[in-house]
Amino acid sequence: MPHSLRPSGSHCPARLAVVMPALITMIAATGCSLTRPEARATDMRISTVAGDVAQVEVLLELRNAGKDEIELVEYDYVVSLADGTRYGGRWAALRALPPGQTVQAVIPAVLPLQSLRDGKTAWSMSGTLRYRDPESFARILYEAGILKSQVDMSGSGPAIATNTATGK
Repeated sequence: MPHSLRPSGSHCPARLAVVMPALITMIAATGCSLTRPEARATDMRISTVAGDVAQVEVLLELRNAGKDEIELVEYDYVVSLADGTRYGGRWAALRALPPGQTVQAVIPAVLPLQSLRDGKTAWSMSGTLRYRDPESFARILYEAGILKSQVDMSGSGPAIATNTATGK
C-alpha cells in the first residue's frame, strides 16, 4: 500500500515516541525558567485563645533571589508539637514575591491548649509552597494541571511565643 494511502493512525506510536521526549524536555525547561522561591518557618506564636484551643500564627520567611516576580499560590503544611499533636492545613498565599527581596508571611494553625504547656513546647512545621511561573508557556501548563511548581518549606523551634498584643 502506498504511503499516502496508509491510515494515519498506524504511525501514532511512532509519532508519540518522537513528540513525547520533546514535550517532556519543554516542560522540564519551563519549570526551570524561574528562580525558585525559598520558604522557611522562623517562629510560632499564640494569637488567640478560645476555650480549650489556641490559634497560633506560623511566621514564614519568604525569599526571592531571582530577577522576576513570583506569584505565590498556596501553602500546604503540617504543624507538629513535641507531644505528637499535629495540625494540617492549606492556606491561600494570594501574593506576589518581589524580585530580590525577603518578606514575611503568616499562616494559621489551631492547636489544643493543653498541648501548648504555656508555650514551652517544641514545634516543627513542614510542607510545600506552590507558585506560578510567569512565563506564558509554563503558566499554560500550570493552568492545565500538567506542571506543578512547588518548593519544600520547613522550620522548628524550642517554644511557642505569646502574642505581646494580647498577652496570651
